[in-house]
Amino acid sequence: MNRQLTVCVTPLQLVMIYVTVHYGPVTKERKIIMIHHPGKTIRIGRLLDSESNRTVIVAIDHGLGGAASGIEHLEKALEKIIAGNPEAIIMSAGVAKRFQHLLCGKSKPSIIITVDYGSGSTLPSKGSRGEDYRLIVSVEDALKIGADAVKMVLVFGREDVKIHADNIQAVATIASQCEQWHVPLLLEPVLWGKTVTAEDRENPQILKHICRIGFELGADILKVPYISDVVSFRETVDTCPLPIVILGGAKMATERDALVTAAGAIEAGAIGVAFGRNVFQHPNPTGMIKALRKVIHEQANVDEALTLL
Repeated sequence: MNRQLTVCVTPLQLVMIYVTVHYGPVTKERKIIMIHHPGKTIRIGRLLDSESNRTVIVAIDHGLGGAASGIEHLEKALEKIIAGNPEAIIMSAGVAKRFQHLLCGKSKPSIIITVDYGSGSTLPSKGSRGEDYRLIVSVEDALKIGADAVKMVLVFGREDVKIHADNIQAVATIASQCEQWHVPLLLEPVLWGKTVTAEDRENPQILKHICRIGFELGADILKVPYISDVVSFRETVDTCPLPIVILGGAKMATERDALVTAAGAIEAGAIGVAFGRNVFQHPNPTGMIKALRKVIHEQANVDEALTLL
């Protein structure tokens, strides 16, 4: 199956985004979202490859939790990532401000600013014991430093219902600001709470639910965990009214595993990936991005993509 995202603007500036899905010889077109602001349409377009209408996003906002392996020397890491030509990079406001000289120019990746912070521990590198997330950047401030979109998480499975409610309220607040400023919201609904089991993480019904809630709260694109069963993940994609990219999570055992995961997501109908550690912790981040682009934009097989590494 091949899924293509197409953006159309009517004379009344009523924007409709369509997904064209190819199931072998059968082609179906499904309208998945309507946006009333041309600003959002233009910014969403910047996140997509102009030919494939898909995206390779690299996340480096892990630094909000400390000097993560692979991005300790941030300027060098950014240079290697940018050389791979991803469509966008997820980063903190601090990174965007300090390294703006690397991010200027038509050929540079779009900027997605992380607007929240997870207080898993009060001491970096000591592991995560908390479940709270707080807003740290407004959409207006993200725009001032050059953002094309903003990103935040919505954590499910928490022990504390009030913390979960606060997270929902924060998402609604940012979604409202995004409407005001015409900025796309990349929402990451995840199963990170302490009550979540291993079975829950592979449950397609739960994944469908959290994607639907993300849509209902006003997200424009979802960044979600991948279920290794392509058929099950396709059900989630098909029932979600929003475009989906998959997150990478912890570094996978091999680069082949990461590329197979990306290929499976595209086959299921996702429009791309938002990988962090599977890119910046790779010995060759530039090559890894190019390999992902080969799989996602050209739908090349994994063996062919591996030749770029």
